[in-house]
Amino acid sequence: MSKLSEKIKEIRLENGMSQDEMAKALGYANRSAINKIESGQRGISYDKLLILIRDFMLNMKEISEEDVKGIDKLIEEQEKPSPMAIHPIANYRNEINVKPTLTNKNIIVGDFTYIADREFESHVTHLYEWNNDRLIIGKFCQIASGIEFVMNGANHQMNSVTTFPFFSLDKWQAKTPNIKDMPLKGDTVIGNDVWIGQNAVIMPGVHIGDGAIIGCNSVVSKDVEPYTIVAGNPIRVIRKRFDDELIELLEKFKWWDKSVGEIKEMIPILTCSNLNKTKEFLQNKCGKSKNENS
Repeated sequence: MSKLSEKIKEIRLENGMSQDEMAKALGYANRSAINKIESGQRGISYDKLLILIRDFMLNMKEISEEDVKGIDKLIEEQEKPSPMAIHPIANYRNEINVKPTLTNKNIIVGDFTYIADREFESHVTHLYEWNNDRLIIGKFCQIASGIEFVMNGANHQMNSVTTFPFFSLDKWQAKTPNIKDMPLKGDTVIGNDVWIGQNAVIMPGVHIGDGAIIGCNSVVSKDVEPYTIVAGNPIRVIRKRFDDELIELLEKFKWWDKSVGEIKEMIPILTCSNLNKTKEFLQNKCGKSKNENS
């Protein structure tokens, strides 16, 4: 339960209101909306929050300067995107932020990376504990439906006359091969702000750089450089997205590591099609950072 959820419940109880009465006062159809808000299952819109503050909190007691600051902070938190919100789009269930849904410790995903599906972990196949490999995905990645991350457990022994995995099947009573005899490729690592198209397959141990774009139906069996567009089976490089200077600036600036507030302010620049303007912004920012550190 969030602090905002707790505060809303506190306001309702201090006013001696039932959830039904609160729902009616705020214009909701029934108390289920209040129940979900108070339990942290859903948010409350900005206009409803203002009604609550104006009509209930202000009439409840004299508001101190500290109370006002607290209310302002609650409103600010309510208006910020949360990386732990499962559904980034209200009332739409076919897209989820991956991070808050994870249960497997060997899958590590950064803030605001989403998939166009209702769950994520079934898209990661052959991830077995004994291989000790990990899937690591950065922040703000966009993953389309039908994606498959194939992990090292899919590999078979290749330095012997047969690739048949006797050891993993019942009743063959075969010894497990030495891990050195298995063609393990290590962790699969996806950078930040990577767009992976529909039905793409990412093979074990691949590293995909920041800002790369993977075309739909691609099979990614080798590393992809930052800010590069690839497509096909097997993938081939289509082109670099930007010139080397802009790519270097983006890699240095790392906008995805900034605070939510900073990123919101930078959206006009991050989404600007005038790349010279974006480059100038980044040159100024990176120059200031360099000067500040010297």
